[in-house]
Amino acid sequence: MNNLPGQVKFYIFILSILAIAIISHSFNNIDLNATNLIAIVFFIFISVVSESLTIQLPKGARYSVTFAVDLACIILFGPDIAIWVALGGELFKKDNIKRQTPYYKIVFNSAQLILSVWLAGITYLYLGGTIDSQPISSIIPFIGAMLVYSFVNISTVTIVLALVQKISPWGIWLMNFRWVAPNFLTFAPLGLLMASMYKLTGMWGVSLFFIPLLLARYVFKSYMDVRQIYLDTLEALASTLDAKDKYTRGHSERVAKYAVQIARELKLPEDQVETIEHVALLHDIGKIGVSAELLNRKGQLSASEFDLIKLHPVIGANILKEIHDLGSATEYVRYHHEKYDGSGYPDGLKGDNIPLGARIITLADSFDAMTSDRSYRKKMNWEEALEEVKRSAGTHFDPQIVKAFLNRWENRTIPTQPVQPIENPLNLTQ
Repeated sequence: MNNLPGQVKFYIFILSILAIAIISHSFNNIDLNATNLIAIVFFIFISVVSESLTIQLPKGARYSVTFAVDLACIILFGPDIAIWVALGGELFKKDNIKRQTPYYKIVFNSAQLILSVWLAGITYLYLGGTIDSQPISSIIPFIGAMLVYSFVNISTVTIVLALVQKISPWGIWLMNFRWVAPNFLTFAPLGLLMASMYKLTGMWGVSLFFIPLLLARYVFKSYMDVRQIYLDTLEALASTLDAKDKYTRGHSERVAKYAVQIARELKLPEDQVETIEHVALLHDIGKIGVSAELLNRKGQLSASEFDLIKLHPVIGANILKEIHDLGSATEYVRYHHEKYDGSGYPDGLKGDNIPLGARIITLADSFDAMTSDRSYRKKMNWEEALEEVKRSAGTHFDPQIVKAFLNRWENRTIPTQPVQPIENPLNLTQ
C-alpha cells in the first residue's frame, strides 16, 4: 500500500469506516435462524461464482454479474442480509483465498460493495418495497434500488481511479457509465427474476436461472473482447510501422503518451483523450506508402524526395478513414504536420482551423522527433528541446498547447522514456 498516493489511502480509509459502521448496524438486525443461514450460504456461493466472472472495462475498472445477485438478495432479505452476501462473495473469491490479492484491494472492493448494496437496500425499503410479497409487486422500489446501486458503485470506483491515475473523475465516470449502464439495465431484470424464482421454487430454481445470467455475461464479454482486439490491432500497426524505420523505434508509443498528457492538461473529455491516443499511435501510418530506403536516407533529401515524404499524412488519413470508430479523428493524421502560422503541409491550414487533436499530436510528434536520433541529425537533450518548443509557440505550435505541455513537464507527468499503458493498481471491481 506504500506505493499508493496519500489521497487514495485516505479515501479507502473513509470508505472502510463507513462499511464497518454499516456492518455493525446490520449485525444487530439480522435474524440468524436456520432458514436464513442456509439462504446466506447459498447466495454467497452464487456470488462467489459471479465474482469469478469479471470483465475488464476501460480505464482499469472491472464489471461482474454479481450486480443481479445483490439485487435479488435485497428484494428477498433486505439490506442487512444482502450486504453479508456481497461481502462473502468478495472475501471468498479464488484470488483472495489464495492470497494473490493485496489486502488494500480487498478492503476497497469490500467497502464499496457494502456501501452500494446497503444504500440500494435502504432505497428499496424507503420506496415501499417489502421482503414478504412477490418481487414483481415492488417494481418501483426495485428500479430505485437499481439506480442507487449503479450510481454508488460506478462513482466510488471512478473516484479512486481518478485519484490513482490523476485524471478527471468526470471523464472516467462517463466512460465507465457508457460501457456499464446498458449491462446494468440488462442484468437488473435478471436479479428481479432470480428473486421471483427463489420465492416460487427455492434454490433449485435459482441454480437453473443462473444459466441465462452467464449467457448475458458471455455476450457482454464478447463485445469487450472485440474492443480489446481493436485496440491490440492499433498497437500492432503502430509497432509494425516503427519497425520499418530503424530511427523511430517506439516513436508512436511515445507520441501517444505525450499527446494523452497534453489532452488531459487541457481538460478534454476522457473519451476524446482516448481517441487522440489511438490516432497518435497511428499518426505516421501513411509512411507505409513511403519506401524504407527513403525513410532511412542519411543526409539531406532533394525537393522531389521531400515531396514524397510529405504525402504520408494524406496517405495515412485515407487508410484510417475506413476505420469506423475513428470517425472525423482521421483529420488529426492528415493535419499533424500543419503549423500554427500556416506554413505546414499538406493544406497550409492556420491557427484554430487545424483540428485540436492534430495540434496536440503535432507538438507531441515534434518533441519526440527532437529528442530522438534521426538519419539526418543527432537528438537534442531535454533542455534544448524544451527551449525549442517555447520558441516555436505561435509559429509551429499552438501557444495554449505549448503551455499545457510545459505545465505537465513541470509537474513531472510527461514520460521521459517509453512507459507501459496505465494499469489499475487496485484491480477494482464494479
